[in-house]
Amino acid sequence: MDVTVNGTTHAVGVDGDEPAIGLIRDRLGLTGTKAACGAGVCGACTVLVDGTPVVSCLLPCAALDGRAVTTVEGLDHPVQRAFAAHDALQCGYCTPGFVVEAAAFVDRWRAEHGDTVPDRAAVAAALAGHLCRCGAYRAIHDAVAAACTGAHDADHADHADRRARPPREEALAKVTGAARYTTDVHHDGGLEGVIVRSTAPHAVIGAVTGPPGVPLADLLPPDRVVRYVGQPIAAVAAATHREARAAAAATRVEYHRRPAVPDTAAA
Repeated sequence: MDVTVNGTTHAVGVDGDEPAIGLIRDRLGLTGTKAACGAGVCGACTVLVDGTPVVSCLLPCAALDGRAVTTVEGLDHPVQRAFAAHDALQCGYCTPGFVVEAAAFVDRWRAEHGDTVPDRAAVAAALAGHLCRCGAYRAIHDAVAAACTGAHDADHADHADRRARPPREEALAKVTGAARYTTDVHHDGGLEGVIVRSTAPHAVIGAVTGPPGVPLADLLPPDRVVRYVGQPIAAVAAATHREARAAAAATRVEYHRRPAVPDTAAA
């Protein structure tokens, strides 16, 4: 299939059901798009598809065929300068997703309302699908509101004087996707790991068998009892994250189920 990312068209062979974030990060090396929740609730993996913000962890690669994708690396937008100037970030891991969504919102707002300040509710609604674990929400709101007024346009009269040096030294790297985190670093010969988690709320675990040739580490407590759905059972590793996910899905777990207590009344 053909997909255009940040203006460059790539012919790629992928599993159509594979999440788009795997193609963007692993195949194209655009690590500004961050993998976090994997369930479409945190917004860190947001990209623009034909100008519309979408979470790439839930979007299948097949949906990108013939489409134009813009990641944070492909942006040159006033909202990036606004985020840097207003210190609208801390660790910066969620920042690319916020920036991509905010850029789309600012463009819509200015097209409809001119260079006016949106109220807090409008900004909050636009960014409702994004989480910042550091809690930089107030500064994020201020940055988006300022970008809507044109205060951070490159040709704004006082931009160079008041906003050229951001409060945080690494801000520009974080708002452009250039900042590197441990999840963005891949060494030759390194393996990707995936956790196999319990599907039972209460059980004693018997044999755990991974696919042949796949490294598997036991993560169970000494009594081999799991006490909630999602409790780690084992870790598998493979050359790519896709292969590691497949190995985790193929791992067989023997459950000896016990009664579960689902709520405080039952307890």
